[in-house]
Amino acid sequence: MTKRQRRLLLIVCAPLLLLVALALVLAALTLSFSPLVSTGGALTDAEVRQVEQWIVDNSPSRFEEQGARDLSLTDEQLNLLSAFALSNIPQLHAISIDFDINGSQADARMSIPRDLGPLTVYLNLRARFAQDKGRARLIELHAGRLTVPRPVMRSAEQIAGYRLAYASTASQELAQVRHSVVSYELSDDMLLLRLEWEPEVLLQLRSQAQQIFVSEEDRKRIIAYHSLINIIAQDAITQRRQVPLHAFIPALYKLAAERSGQPGADAASENRSLLQALSFFVNDLPITQLLGKREGEVLPDNPSMIVMLYQRHDLSRHFVSAAAIAASAGVGIAEVLSNSKEVHDARYGTGFSFSDMTANVAGVTLGETTTADHSTALFMQQKLMKSHSESDYMPEPRTDSDGINEENFIARFGDRTSTVYLNRLQEIEHSVRALPLYKKEETETENTGAF
Repeated sequence: MTKRQRRLLLIVCAPLLLLVALALVLAALTLSFSPLVSTGGALTDAEVRQVEQWIVDNSPSRFEEQGARDLSLTDEQLNLLSAFALSNIPQLHAISIDFDINGSQADARMSIPRDLGPLTVYLNLRARFAQDKGRARLIELHAGRLTVPRPVMRSAEQIAGYRLAYASTASQELAQVRHSVVSYELSDDMLLLRLEWEPEVLLQLRSQAQQIFVSEEDRKRIIAYHSLINIIAQDAITQRRQVPLHAFIPALYKLAAERSGQPGADAASENRSLLQALSFFVNDLPITQLLGKREGEVLPDNPSMIVMLYQRHDLSRHFVSAAAIAASAGVGIAEVLSNSKEVHDARYGTGFSFSDMTANVAGVTLGETTTADHSTALFMQQKLMKSHSESDYMPEPRTDSDGINEENFIARFGDRTSTVYLNRLQEIEHSVRALPLYKKEETETENTGAF
């Protein structure tokens, strides 16, 4: 190679080498081989109960009237809610975070793992918040040993807000909720939030936020099950308006089995979409709330009918809703939302119901089992398409402790950590797990033999 060629090669490669060197320097400054925040492990039953109680005490269903609402969170509550959210969102399982609020300042630490071949490295973030011009603001941000300049922080905040406001319809609804938080302050070791509550914002969020997690393939699957539900419902309503849930279950799972036999199909995804479509039907919600509307697309409206489970409409709603949430968002979220609903009913509604709890537990079990993995999902399809009655997937509930208000609940069961209450829950769980459909050893044996 001549001297001139070497000089040209150096001119061409120098910028690339400079970029590689810069990337290596940034990685060395920002990444670490150990986490700043260790994962806390699974939440205890007592911690889960605290999350449920917080949901009940701050339930949006209590905020139906427009006006300002104040919420306050200690760092302990903030850490607990964050741990619950991270542990129940599959994509965030490995992330750990903690908060420390001290007077009118707060420190946040987060560790995000990344696998680089056989090695695991961590992006460790440290942030400090403080009162600034009447509200809590980010004043410091560190990525590993690198301090992020304040202009960069402010630009990132503005870009994030702009993209949220001008992105998809669902994201715009989330932006509206963000703007309803009119103030957030740090004071007296607490994070204080004030929401300018408008009920229509919640309604919009309910109808749009669900679309975030529905992929194009999910959409096609949901439409297939929605169409079959419509055919069954149209035929049934000519004879009666009250229809048992079991009029739909075998046919839907037969379709799921047929679709799962197609090349590249995933049985767990088919079962999840089936439960989502069935949940919207049982709860008498238009499918467009889940799928959105597309120009030129016509989705049939299901006839309004009452779907019964053990001769009760509320049980079918509890059962199918719990199954759909467990299949879509995970068992942890499904259990907490179901339990919170019963505690809310005891305090503000029709009363606590162990019948509803039985439907919740059976629904969560169905949703979890039918979407566990491809082979188990195939096995469950075969069992459910051949099921004879509702007792195959939910035991008949006891009704001796239904409609209990909070005062009577405390008199009979104490609180939800008492032995008598936990024994009753265990009894319900055992009755569900005792059904042949859910017996683990039978599932594993037949599954292995059949597939």
